[in-house]
Amino acid sequence: MEIYLPVADVSVNIFFLIALGIVVGFLSGLLGIGGGIILNPALIKIGIPPIVTVGTSVSQMVGATVSGFIAHLRLKNIDMKMGYILVGSGFLGGSVGVFLAKVLEDAGHFRTFVLSFYAFYLGFTGITLFLDVFRKNRDEKRSSKIKDFIDSLPLKVEFQFTTVSLLVPVGIGVVAGFLAAVMGVGGGFVVIPALMYLAGFPVQKAVGMSLFQMIFVTAFLTFFHGVVNHGVDIVLALILMLGSSFGAVFGAAAGQRISKNITKLIMAFLVTSVSIMSFYQLFTPAKKKTEIFHIAHNPIADFAFNYPVYYSICVIIISLIVGFIVSSLANRLKLLLQIYLEKRRSNWKSE
Repeated sequence: MEIYLPVADVSVNIFFLIALGIVVGFLSGLLGIGGGIILNPALIKIGIPPIVTVGTSVSQMVGATVSGFIAHLRLKNIDMKMGYILVGSGFLGGSVGVFLAKVLEDAGHFRTFVLSFYAFYLGFTGITLFLDVFRKNRDEKRSSKIKDFIDSLPLKVEFQFTTVSLLVPVGIGVVAGFLAAVMGVGGGFVVIPALMYLAGFPVQKAVGMSLFQMIFVTAFLTFFHGVVNHGVDIVLALILMLGSSFGAVFGAAAGQRISKNITKLIMAFLVTSVSIMSFYQLFTPAKKKTEIFHIAHNPIADFAFNYPVYYSICVIIISLIVGFIVSSLANRLKLLLQIYLEKRRSNWKSE
């Protein structure tokens, strides 16, 4: 069953998109990573224009982070002072990324840029993870040198959970915002480890701060991408959000039963595979004309191109509402799944 994506101007099998969303959500929940690093190369592979892939991926993350953001806000895992700095610097990095995407798209090089970024960044990440899994002796001296360097930085500021140089959260926010804008990925894979290793945040606090930054930065980038690049497809975003939200429930449940080293190994194989696929696509010409973004003519696309400000605001609001509803249903399903597994475990022990 084909569904027409009005802004991308492509017809794609709806069941394939839902299945892709579920798989990406499952892997995201299992490995604790943003699904964009897996999802976006796959969307480009099936013919979605890269500029629409990036803009839409960011917009669906607006809704996908709602429930997590509210939960961590209630748990008081968010340092507002540092949050404002991360968000502000994320806006700065994201603005640069959106305008760079615009320049590259107009020059016809955005596809090459995005695929190159995925190929080399994910390749480096995969190699690092493989080394981390198989390396028995940790390089404690290197870790100590990094800590000494961070401690030597000026402009120390006392935050709720740590005291660190102002340059650290600013740098983290700028990098995360830039990568979200040009790669269409959540900043979690940058923000969480950076806050843990560079700023000394406990893992739960780091996750909370990442979600705080992500919900505001992705909303900002959705607006910016919609206005500057016209690259946000609301239909594609809603379909992906539906699949990934439910897939993440089962992924998180499975992740609790797998050891950390196995999880790292799976992630290493996964990101390396995506890197190889992206590298292969670099040398494969865009045979489909759909991979080249052009102005479509239909009611939604006309609204997006003629009234980009209003369209982008509508996308953000719809994503927030739908994301909250879908996430609530997914969390309810997760609770029922946990109860079911607990009952099975109890019955197995009694036998």
